[in-house]
Amino acid sequence: MSAAEKRQNMTGNQAKTNHPGARKKERLDSPNTRAGGDAKEGWAWKKKTDQAKKMEILREIDQLQKKITNLDREKSTHLYNKRSDFRKEFCVLEEHELKLLSERKQEKTKLKQQLGKMHSNVKHFQRELQNVKPTPEFVEKLKELMEDIESQLNEFKTQQRQIYEELMKEEHILNQEINTLEKRIDSWAQAPPISIETKATKSKPVASSARNIMADLPPDVAAFERFVEQTGGPRGGWDEYDHGTFLRIRNKHKGKATFLDEATNSLPGRTITDVNAHEAWYQEYTSLQEKKKDAIMKWRAIKEVEKGSSLEQAEQTAEEEARLREKKAEAKARQLEKEKQERYERLSAWKVQKELEKAQEEERREQEEARKAREYEKEMQRKMQVKAKAIEYAKLKKEDEEFQQMEALSRQEVELEEKKQARRQEVARFQERDQRKLQEKKAREQAKEEARKEQAKRLQRLKGKVEVQVERDPSRLYRLTEGWKERKKDDASSSGPVINMPRRAVPSWRTGL
Repeated sequence: MSAAEKRQNMTGNQAKTNHPGARKKERLDSPNTRAGGDAKEGWAWKKKTDQAKKMEILREIDQLQKKITNLDREKSTHLYNKRSDFRKEFCVLEEHELKLLSERKQEKTKLKQQLGKMHSNVKHFQRELQNVKPTPEFVEKLKELMEDIESQLNEFKTQQRQIYEELMKEEHILNQEINTLEKRIDSWAQAPPISIETKATKSKPVASSARNIMADLPPDVAAFERFVEQTGGPRGGWDEYDHGTFLRIRNKHKGKATFLDEATNSLPGRTITDVNAHEAWYQEYTSLQEKKKDAIMKWRAIKEVEKGSSLEQAEQTAEEEARLREKKAEAKARQLEKEKQERYERLSAWKVQKELEKAQEEERREQEEARKAREYEKEMQRKMQVKAKAIEYAKLKKEDEEFQQMEALSRQEVELEEKKQARRQEVARFQERDQRKLQEKKAREQAKEEARKEQAKRLQRLKGKVEVQVERDPSRLYRLTEGWKERKKDDASSSGPVINMPRRAVPSWRTGL
């Protein structure tokens, strides 16, 4: 097979390969193309699902925004109305709400700035991925961008998690205070009605009998009863729940001063001053109660000496009353213990519920992270496929350019060979023409030589026939010839001597012939 046939076959095969339809068919039949189509369908389905979730979240946010607007309207109408009778009391709440609203706006602005910064970094990373360069510097740059974005996301998540944990703790404390206030209000509602005696309803005989009774009692007992009556009863003016909580915490700390802070935190609506005053009242109350017991014991001893039977009866009555009081105290203690157990059970149930919610949230977060990891892996696979296609396309393009260069080079060689062949033919034609002309010139010269010889022969024959006798004249050698005379005439008549005569150019290859 000749070189021209080989080049023709190579050109035909390359034309088949470079045909757009053939390339498109190869791309469609390749496994990477089929995998890319499946990935594209999965990506479209995921995008559709995310869009539906996004629309659902936006609808829920819109509904919540409407509820917030309605609640704000009702609040402004009922609480913050300037015509309200409790305007002064609610001014504190309004100021606190405005402060919280300002803090929320500041936090919202800060969150927007952080999210905007992360969004710009992600967009920059996406733009970098669109112009993939298979160089180590580019890969290192992408790695640094990814690490920067990941560190920003982790820092943002950690910060938000800490904020949410603090808010949950505050919510728990507020729920406890609300429950305590609800119980206190319920105890107020269940308490018996207090009868207020006016001056008109007070009867003088009753007051007289009360003074007689107080006069008959021992001084310590009378002082105790008077103290109880003047300070608001056996609980010092406090309700049963608050006083029971105070005693429980005081007994827990065994009467030490460290219980005051805990009692203040456990009694909403009571300040540290109230708790200190109640502690002073309780100490006075216990001191007078001890004195009362001692007085009763002394009174019993005296009565035993004076009146045995009546003392025994009074003692039995006092013991009965003491037993009744002890039973009442035990009942109250059991009630307090029962309430404490109920609170503990509710708190345990709440803790279990929170732990369950936390576990569910953790599981959901892990699933979300796994889903994001799968999506990231799919995206990296897609990018690797795109990169492989780009490399393959670049390789095909390079091969095509190389083939075109080879084809152009072969065409140049063929053209150069044709030109050389034409030049050789021209050289041969010129050589043949010159050879022919040279032969013709030699023939002419030979003819001239033969004619000269023939002429010389004729002259010789003529000389033989005619003999000329001429005298010898040496001066004739110095005289001008007729030709030289004519030349001098021509030089005098012309402008100057002819320096250069035009001649026909002689080729270099004919020089010396």
